[in-house]
Amino acid sequence: MKTSDRRHWLVLAAPEGPDPGGVDKLRRLLDRHGLVAGRTDSLLRARDGSLPLIGGEETPVESAWLGPGAHTPYFQVHGISANLAQCRLLFDVAVTARLLIGVEPGPPHAVICGGVLDADDLPPGLDMYCLVDSAEELHACLHGGDEAWHYDRPN
Repeated sequence: MKTSDRRHWLVLAAPEGPDPGGVDKLRRLLDRHGLVAGRTDSLLRARDGSLPLIGGEETPVESAWLGPGAHTPYFQVHGISANLAQCRLLFDVAVTARLLIGVEPGPPHAVICGGVLDADDLPPGLDMYCLVDSAEELHACLHGGDEAWHYDRPN
């Protein structure tokens, strides 16, 4: 497996559209991880109001509004190393709220975690993706090991 010092921008979105149940599950998961909505911006914070330290790295985590009446789960991180602790959170979020992970820069450009989605859930034009079954596989995939979990969308 190749190693990399590159930074990742990851967007976790619901390819199937609105899912109020997914929002509720995401709220509970973030609470278990000690993450709360920021008061002045869309960044999630540690309970003390600081940006969360995940795997020893300050991790800017942004989420769609998750208050009462929210209907579409959305989650993103900017410029992270994708260390193992961050990948654990991302994997948990993707599986819990049934979110597809979009990756920049790729490859891979899309990751399905834990089998909660399948190739039919991918947006049109996205023909290559990775399937991972653990946070450890997600971590390896984002650090150059994507060929082990790479698939092409069936015709």
